[in-house]
Amino acid sequence: MRTFVLSATAAVALLLGSCGYKLGYRHFPGPIVPVAETQQTEEFNVGDDRSITFVKGRLEVSLQPLTAEMLNRQFEIHSASPAGFYRDNPYQAPVNPYTYGDWKPSGEQQAPARFAVFLLKIKNYAYPKVRLDPALIEITAPNGRRYQSLSLTALIEYYWPYAIAYAGNTYQPFKERESILRKTLFNDDMIFSGQEKSGFVIFPALDDDVEDFEIRIKKMTLRFDYRNEPTEAVDIPYQFTREVNYALEPPAPGQ
Repeated sequence: MRTFVLSATAAVALLLGSCGYKLGYRHFPGPIVPVAETQQTEEFNVGDDRSITFVKGRLEVSLQPLTAEMLNRQFEIHSASPAGFYRDNPYQAPVNPYTYGDWKPSGEQQAPARFAVFLLKIKNYAYPKVRLDPALIEITAPNGRRYQSLSLTALIEYYWPYAIAYAGNTYQPFKERESILRKTLFNDDMIFSGQEKSGFVIFPALDDDVEDFEIRIKKMTLRFDYRNEPTEAVDIPYQFTREVNYALEPPAPGQ
């Protein structure tokens, strides 16, 4: 009777192969884009900038996915590594709070996604005042994945471990990140008639198994009573997708 003993490496390779994994292969997510306009309802318009706009009379509520490249350009000064560093710590510099800036892991062509970032814009020319609470915005995927939007408090707590000190130059990167977050995150202030407002909505980075997903704005208030209590509200679902490539190397730009 013969006995066969698999080496640890062969056993792992056999296990991964049976699960559909290939050694050396990785997931490379592509950019987030709207689901085809033909699949959107008549209340939604798809823009050339990959945004989706909900239209109700003269009220417009749009969501636009932002790539790391777009965010690095917008915060160019805060996305560059300090001069003189041979290899900087990605948690300390650059100080762009939404990306890793120009840092990337050794041997890699790009940094991983830090967050999923969307630009939310509202134009209110239809109601005396409206209100949208970003804490009620959620991503859901058909495979059961759910992502709640991140508040200012949650994002500040995310960066607390990287504050080397609580005063002086070493504390400055943390304060710069906090300042950018306070200025750019969407807040829940009232938007009165004739006003326009924009800001970022942030989610945890999407898992590799998420391709199609919905972003739902819950309970956007359109009308209030004399006590400022909501009397009319609407849920707004946005349909997005992305291609996730499973390969040895990332696809060439534009593919």
